[in-house]
Formats: sequence, structure tokens, C-alpha cells
Amino acid sequence: MAAVDSYDVIICGAGSGGGFLAGEVAPYGSVLLLDAGPYLSETPNPGVGTPERRKFSTQMNLGTYWSDGSSSSPHSKAFYAYPMYMDESAPALNTVQREPRLVGGGSQINVGAWVRPRLVDWDGFGNETSVQGWTKTAFEPYFQKAEGILNVHRDTRENWNRASVLYEQAALRMGIPVFEESSNRKACIFCGHRMNAGMPCKYDSLMSTLMTQIPKAVRNGAKVVDMAEVVQVLTDGKKATGVIYRKDGQLVQATAKKLVVLSAGAIGTPIIMMTSGFHRLNPNIGNYLRAHPGIPVDAIMPGIDWNTDRGYQWNAYHYTMDDNGEPMDALVHVSAGFPANTPWVASAVGTFGYPYKDLMRQYRQRVGAFIFQLKPNMYGRVVGDIDNPVIYYRVADSTGLLEPKTLNDLVASVRQISKVYKSLGALTTYPKADDPDFILKRTISQFVTASGALHPQSTCRAGASPKNSVVDTNCMSHDIQNLMCCDASAIPHHISSNPNAMIMALAARAADFVVTNILGKTLRPNEAEGDFSGLQLAPQAHAEVRQ
Repeated sequence: MAAVDSYDVIICGAGSGGGFLAGEVAPYGSVLLLDAGPYLSETPNPGVGTPERRKFSTQMNLGTYWSDGSSSSPHSKAFYAYPMYMDESAPALNTVQREPRLVGGGSQINVGAWVRPRLVDWDGFGNETSVQGWTKTAFEPYFQKAEGILNVHRDTRENWNRASVLYEQAALRMGIPVFEESSNRKACIFCGHRMNAGMPCKYDSLMSTLMTQIPKAVRNGAKVVDMAEVVQVLTDGKKATGVIYRKDGQLVQATAKKLVVLSAGAIGTPIIMMTSGFHRLNPNIGNYLRAHPGIPVDAIMPGIDWNTDRGYQWNAYHYTMDDNGEPMDALVHVSAGFPANTPWVASAVGTFGYPYKDLMRQYRQRVGAFIFQLKPNMYGRVVGDIDNPVIYYRVADSTGLLEPKTLNDLVASVRQISKVYKSLGALTTYPKADDPDFILKRTISQFVTASGALHPQSTCRAGASPKNSVVDTNCMSHDIQNLMCCDASAIPHHISSNPNAMIMALAARAADFVVTNILGKTLRPNEAEGDFSGLQLAPQAHAEVRQ
């Protein structure tokens, strides 16, 4: 084993949580930032890009998303490819859950949609695990800090595609509240290259942690080691003292004088903890998995002038509304071309980069939306180790249909979206909202169980007691001293939004704790208050939705 290096803080995973944390902590102590994927380290150039990242993004293809057959782990070039079992009626059938494997992590490949949790989510945290301090008021300054750093803003309608503008107008006429999408982009040229999600921005416009916080960490002395897969957290008794990671086929040991942070995501973090044997101390590790089953709705419109390659792809969002005018647990993002053709849910087509752009130009009459069902009435779990991880998320029962709440929310969403598009003259939609009920339910169920569930959360959730949680309110392990989980795994209960904003706010909050309580330093005023110079939110930017 290689010689041991020593750092104040070792962060395992350089994505939305770990990458953000590194930028905040590095000015106060020595930091080692490890990630299992490649580090595209050129200086960010928003709106233009750099040769290294443009090449990496442009050359992504179908093979990028599937396992490379490695005996060391189930990963592909830029993604982990975890087996995920979702259907009790076909227990041997699994789909592939893809999680990012590159420095910048999920922040580098997400859609750039910035949505905060709803009020009902904040209430749910305490109700689920009795966690203290996870309130909207307490997290507000941390959302604001993250939004300032990441250039979060509303996209103006002059940049929206025509389909989004008309969809909003039609939905409002039907009594459906529609919100402008917030995005963390800068100098976007609206190239259409990224589809909806799963593709790095080759022009550096997506303000990921790779563009923002990781350069800040490096300027302050942090060391970034890429292609480094953490295989074990080292302990002395019940105190974390370092990690062993695998790089270039060799095992390397690093010592943490103050803190080890696991930020490998809601799948990767519990897998590392289980590989390290911590599940013997806390059986909650890997349990309570929450995720968002998602489906697209495609609409064929008359004419060709819909400009779905314009805007941020998802220009607006709304919650599906029930017959009483109340929001359901389904989030609808509109409007894009070929919403079904994203790497996350349909990576069998192979139309990425330039071929995808050509496809959009060829079929300009195609528009659509994407639905996330936010609160399935069930839990999943993650088991195994880093070489043999398995996800169980049995959202479909022995009949092959989704559990009733998820299915009802998605059926209602498909029908409501179809109604909006048909009011605009849509020739047809898919799934077909006017199909008989049993056909529509079967279609939706088959799509979800074949494509996975997005936004995994809560597998090392925060709570008041180790009886039903893994970490405390500050994301510190109940069982192992000097060990923190800082990513979506720590979210106490499922949230009603894309999780990127929540993870960044969580990391900003955790950073204050690390600096003051772990490193024993005093926060500098500009660090404590944040730099909001890039904040351009409209007054209604984060209007709350009742429930």
C-alpha cells in the first residue's frame, strides 16, 4: 500500500454535496477531495467551454451509460450502473439505475432545474425522524448562499420556446398554477445539446460544483484525486481516522485528522458504509430509500415552429392539480422536444450530442413534459458492497402495477398534461390519455419499472435517534465519531422537488458546522453571509405551494 498522506478533512465524492462542502471548508483546513470519476480540470469558461470538457461531453454515447464489465465495480465511463429491482411480479427482472461518476457529480449532469422543497416537506422531516433544526426558516440562509454562488435565476420568457409560452397560458386558463423554472446556468447559448438531463454542458454554462466550488477549494489548497474509488473508511474503535481508496489498481491509504465525509450519493454513501461494516452498528444504513418514479409525456403538435431547442429545455413547472384545486404529489416540467429520449430513462436510442440536435430539427412538431411522482407510498433499500451493490425499490406489486398512490398521481398527470396540449391543438400524446384505464395504467407501470426511479434520497437519513436514522441533525454519524454524510442520503424524508437545491443548502449548512465545531475556526463574515451578487430571482421565485 502506498505511503499515507494526512489531511484535516477527507471528502469522498465531489458532487453536489461533497464538491460544495469542499469549497466552503478548504479556506479553513487541509482537504483531500476524492472522486471515482474523471476530473476535467480546465478553468471554467461559461458560454464557450474548454477543449477537454467539450470533447468529453460531445463524445458521450450510448456506451457511456452502460457497465463496462469491470470486475472491480459496476461502472461505466462516467456513470455507475447499479442493478435496481422494482417489480414484485418479475422478481428476477432489474433495470439499471445510473448515478454520475465524475468530478462535479450530479451537479455536473443535472438538468439545471432549481426547485426548492414545499412546506409539506419541512413538516415531514420532523414527523418522520424527529430531527431538530430541519426547518424552512433555519435552511433559508443556506439556500440563499448556494443560489448566490451558483448564479440561480429565472429565465426570462424571451428565451422560452414557443411550446412553453403557450403551455403556461393554457394551463393558467385551466386553473393550474405554473411557475417559471429557476436555473443555475450562466451565459447559456441554448444549444439544445444536453437534452433534458444526464449530459454535461459542453459550454460550461451549467454552474455545477466543478465550475464553482471545486476551483475555490483548489485555490485554497485542496487536493483533488480523481479515478479514486473509496473502498473502506478506517476506524480506531468507533472513530473514523481515514480511508482506503483504489486508484490505478492500487490501494492507497489517507489519514483524516479531523473528519471523514461520505458524499457519494444516496446509493454510493450507504454502500461505502456497508463495505466498511458500519451496518452492524446501525441497521438503518441503506434503508428508507426514497426516489421519484418519472415518466415523459410526448405531444405531436401541428406545424413546425415550436422551437423546443430554445430556452433551458424545461422552462416552467407545475404540480398536477386535483379536482379540488389542490396540488398532488407530482411535479411536471415543461416543455422540451423528445422528453422520453434522455439517458436516464431511454438510453437505448443512442442519439446524443449532434445526432440528438439533428433529431430535434427533423421533428420540430414534437414537444413534451416530464413528470416526477414525488412521494411513493413505500420505501426501498440499498444492500451489498462496492463490488456488488443492489437496489430494491419495489414500486410495482405482484400484479405488475405501480403502488396505488404513485399510479394514481401519474395517471392524473398524464391526463392533465394531455388536456393542456390538446387545447393547443395537439394531434396526439403519448402515453395516450384517452386509452382505457387499464391500458394506460399498464403502460405507465411498464415504463417506470423498465427505466428506474430518479433522485434517490434518505438512505442514511438524519434524525434524533439511531433507532430510526443514521446521522444527527448536523449530518454526523450517530455511531462513528468524526464521520459525516453530506449528500442526498442524509435528507430525512422524500422531498417534492429535484434534490439539487436541497443538497447544496444541506452542504452549506454542514460546512458551517465543520468549520466551527470540527475545525474550531471562526467563520469569516463573507463566508458566513455568502456572496449573492449573482442572485437574480424574481419576487415569486420560490412561491410556496399549499398542501
